[in-house]
Amino acid sequence: MSNVFNRLRDFVGFNEPEDVEEYYEDEEMEDTNYRPQEVTPPPENERPPRRRLKERTQFTPETRETMPTTSKSNVIGMPGANNGLNEIVVIEPQSFEKMPEVIQALRKRKTVLLNLNMMEPDDAQRAVDFVAGGTFAIDGNQERVGESIFLFTPDCVNVTSHSHSTQGLTAPNPSNVHQMNPNPTNWRNQGDQIPQ
Repeated sequence: MSNVFNRLRDFVGFNEPEDVEEYYEDEEMEDTNYRPQEVTPPPENERPPRRRLKERTQFTPETRETMPTTSKSNVIGMPGANNGLNEIVVIEPQSFEKMPEVIQALRKRKTVLLNLNMMEPDDAQRAVDFVAGGTFAIDGNQERVGESIFLFTPDCVNVTSHSHSTQGLTAPNPSNVHQMNPNPTNWRNQGDQIPQ
């Protein structure tokens, strides 16, 4: 029973630690293991050459002209940065399977205009969520351009929206808008009419 209490006191820290023997033999052994020894180099005829020796050629203006000039460039190109030209990709998918193409275009630093009018509303919402997540992952931007039309840009493209300037405008009233007949023979007759 006292053994349990001793363990509990040791665990809590009330007992003084027992004397621990310190081992000094390790230090003595380390000293004996590393005695200086004389190293004798192998004879010259047995030693392999350290590196290949090239013959040096003397460069003169004549030899420089005859030598091929090849220089290796250390410049690494950025995908999508073609001499400052930016590309806008317009994609009108009919199914969700086209969405990885949108992400690949964004990764190549291309701007994507996504028209989702051809998709079902549920699939279109899923597509927008998917592409918005990919755009967020590459620090890109997204902007809603119209009904089911979205603009996704990589981080190198800034999008400025002037939608705040059109807030005071009102939409036209559909009852006041007169529809013209698409028949070309009637265009001549309707052209003289003025909507009131």
